Amino acid sequence: MQGSDASARAAATQSADELDAIRRRVINVVGHALRTPVTTIAGMTNALEAADDEATRAMLIEGLARNAQRLEVLLDDLLQAAGVVTALPVDEPSRLSVHDTFETAWRGLEGPDSLMLPGDDVVVTARATALHRIATILLDNGLKYGHGSVTVSTTMSNNGVRIEVESAGDGPSDEELSRAFELLYRGEHAVTTAPGLGIGLAVARELARAEGGTIELARRGANIVATVELPA
Repeated sequence: MQGSDASARAAATQSADELDAIRRRVINVVGHALRTPVTTIAGMTNALEAADDEATRAMLIEGLARNAQRLEVLLDDLLQAAGVVTALPVDEPSRLSVHDTFETAWRGLEGPDSLMLPGDDVVVTARATALHRIATILLDNGLKYGHGSVTVSTTMSNNGVRIEVESAGDGPSDEELSRAFELLYRGEHAVTTAPGLGIGLAVARELARAEGGTIELARRGANIVATVELPA
């Protein structure tokens, strides 16, 4: 009995230590992500109070609005990735062109070349805010972690519409690929390639689920393919 009690205490201690490590990790990641826009907003507010010419005030107001929007997107991403349904988009579903949505997201990311969109365009019924955010996250990942072109192809499937976002170049390991949708997880490949929080794919999956769809990540030869399934 004493041996069993000791094992139970050891297991409880280990679980508590692991939970504490997760809490510290979350606080560290989120704290660093929030610090930059919050500090910037605070500094610009002080500068705005001291500014005495309209040109400077207009510039500071524009900067405040930009950083406030950045902060709002970050907080929405964190809540959506954690599965908080009240943070999901509330605009009405509409019929959307996949090509138009992904081209708009690509321009917003200032992609280096034209986005490759082979094949015919298809239309999905979804919330425009959700589909645009999904497109932005998947294209951003392709730009950050790939080494070449990004291709978006669309086909009809048994469940509706299949959208494949394929990026070329060295990708994550099989273990990193299997954990890519974990909240705040960043594998060695991601950490050594570009800064980030490890929430993008978790956000994209929650948004896809809210639209009645799914997102999967897989390897295709040397490329990585993110596959989005949505109702037609």
